[in-house]
Amino acid sequence: MRNLLLILSICSTAMLFPACATVPEPAEVCSAEWISPRANRAMNEFKNDARPVVRKLRKIGKKLESGGSFKPLAMFSLMNSLQNLGNKLEHGRAMRDMRTLATTCNDPTLIKNAMTDFLREQGIDEKFINFLNNFEAYTQLLETGERPDIKL
Repeated sequence: MRNLLLILSICSTAMLFPACATVPEPAEVCSAEWISPRANRAMNEFKNDARPVVRKLRKIGKKLESGGSFKPLAMFSLMNSLQNLGNKLEHGRAMRDMRTLATTCNDPTLIKNAMTDFLREQGIDEKFINFLNNFEAYTQLLETGERPDIKL
C-alpha cells in the first residue's frame, strides 16, 4: 500500500511537468490577433458596467466643450463620477482582465490606450479625455489597479 501511494505521488508529480512545458511564451500570445479579441471582450464588459458613469462624463465633457467652466458643484459631480469610475476600474472583472493582458504582454500602456479609445467611442470630448489622461489619480488607478486617496 505504501509503495502504491509512492508510485501515485511520483506519477502525479511527473504529469505536472508536461503541463508547465506547454505554457505559451508571452511573445507568442501577445500578437495583435491574440490581444484584440480579449481586450475587446473586456472593454465591452466594462462598457456595460460603466454606462451610467460614462453618461455623466459625457455630460460634463459637453459642458466644457461649449465653453463652460468648473464651478464647485460641477467639480463635486466630476469627483463623484470619477469615484464611481474608480470603483469600476478597481474592482470590475473587465479591468482585472485588462491588467492581466497588460502584465502578460508587458504593455503598461494597454489599459490607458484602450480606455482612451473607449471614451472616444462613447462621444467624450477630446479635451476632457486629455484632462483625464493628465489627472494623476486616474492614471495611477489605470496603471496599478489601486485607487489613490483623492484630496481636494
